Amino acid sequence: MIALTTIDHRRPACSKQTQLPMYSYRYPFLYLLLLTFLPICASAQVWQADFSTEGTPTEKHWRYDRELYHITGGALHLSVPKEPPRGSATLATDILLPKQPIWRGQVKTDLIPTAYNHATILLCAIKPLAEKSYEYVALDFGQGGQQCINLRRVRVGRSDSHPTEFILSPLGRPLISSPILLNTSGSWDYDVRYSAEAGWQLYLREAGSEQEWELIGEEEDFRPTLPEKNTFGISCTFTSTHHTGWHFRQLRIYPASETDPIGGEGTPPRPEPVPTPTPTPRLLLSEVMPHPKAGCPEYIELYNASDSPCELGDYALAAGRDGSSYKITPLPPRTIPAGSYIVVTKDPDALAAAYPDAPRETFVKASLPRLLNQSGLIGLLLGDDGLVVDLLHYDSSLLPKGLKSKAGIALERKDFQAIEEAGNWHAAARSAGFATPGQKNSSPEEGGGNQDDTSRKRLSDEELFTLLDSSPDGECHFTLYRLTGELLARGTSLARDSWIQSLRTMPAEALRIIGVSAEGPLLLHIKLTRPDGTRLERSLLFRIVGL
Repeated sequence: MIALTTIDHRRPACSKQTQLPMYSYRYPFLYLLLLTFLPICASAQVWQADFSTEGTPTEKHWRYDRELYHITGGALHLSVPKEPPRGSATLATDILLPKQPIWRGQVKTDLIPTAYNHATILLCAIKPLAEKSYEYVALDFGQGGQQCINLRRVRVGRSDSHPTEFILSPLGRPLISSPILLNTSGSWDYDVRYSAEAGWQLYLREAGSEQEWELIGEEEDFRPTLPEKNTFGISCTFTSTHHTGWHFRQLRIYPASETDPIGGEGTPPRPEPVPTPTPTPRLLLSEVMPHPKAGCPEYIELYNASDSPCELGDYALAAGRDGSSYKITPLPPRTIPAGSYIVVTKDPDALAAAYPDAPRETFVKASLPRLLNQSGLIGLLLGDDGLVVDLLHYDSSLLPKGLKSKAGIALERKDFQAIEEAGNWHAAARSAGFATPGQKNSSPEEGGGNQDDTSRKRLSDEELFTLLDSSPDGECHFTLYRLTGELLARGTSLARDSWIQSLRTMPAEALRIIGVSAEGPLLLHIKLTRPDGTRLERSLLFRIVGL
């Protein structure tokens, strides 16, 4: 079993119950012996992680991947170098469990958890499963790409390699599932309780708020005997893109008999989430040149689809690779009349030289982030909060056959009344010179697109479920948007385990599973990677009535 002991000598819990005066002077040796013994007695009941010494976690207190964590400011932080590109980092220490333990702590995340970026608190070992494999009860934050907090049983396997590697895999369904959706700036206090008589309880609350503890759920059927000599651990999975972003503080284990703030408090039901109001977008993405011809700069064309002027300076552009990091560029002040185009580029003069018939007065200089040639994501952001009001996933499937690697072909929007992305973009027509910066977009040419490539086809719900059923062991990555492009949720799981399956029979409940409450049409985009490595992308536009 994972081994290392950390003992808290600061709380002599037995001292209040032991009468010492009669031995204080008559038996000084016995008195000194009792003073030495009593703190050790207390330490068997209370354990608290010591994050007071800054730097790498000490070998005295922690084992295994200590160099992948850093202690500062009274907290433990995941701090992995960019190499290796993917893996897990595990810390562990031995503990002594009280009879009715309470596990408490605080977890903060700076990222949206995915199947490859999540954290697990290994609360305690239950039993050995094999020579180097144990069953644990754990609190997971986003395991399986579900973006939720769950109390579950976990199999922990340990390798013979050096350094030691750990493999965590869920055992069955979660004991207790939380409907709370993790996001990029969440901080949560957790409280897990267990007794052989009542089973498990999970409480959560938002850290730093005045919110009362909320009882998330109870599990009465699974009541194992917990070994007194036990192990507590932390395990984080990471990638080269997200190799930091998890923070832990105030980790503590103590007996239920100790006074605690929950006690008999009632926990009022959590209020229903209120959908974020989204303003009607005036400015939309119109045309994109990610792979220009030689001597021509990249550009992004925007169109004011409203009936009144709008201010370009109220917006910003984001560009990058889907699922990776993005660079955001604020846009300069400029009034855009109703029904007019504006073209944002690094070099307006070079763009005008490349397209002499284009209206030069529509070109605006800005430090655009570099656009990837073959595939990427462009977002149009509004306001100080960076609300995504329009979004484009682009790749070579939008280009005609034989022109997938050709430079100088712009992508154009077909319909400004249709906000959804799927099926609404095409390659600029050959007759228009493959680009129309600052001018009305060209019409799609008959047979010009890739008619055989349906990777971005929009489906009916029946077709979507048929696709998932055709590859139940495939990896399904989903993103859910409003039609303005605002990201509501995303995650990764096996196709058979995806929350999308709940849309079949419980559509309203399906959104609640991922913590979404939204009215109006929604755009669901999935990327399905089959076991043979083939990859498909599909979009579903749907509305759920009665939310």
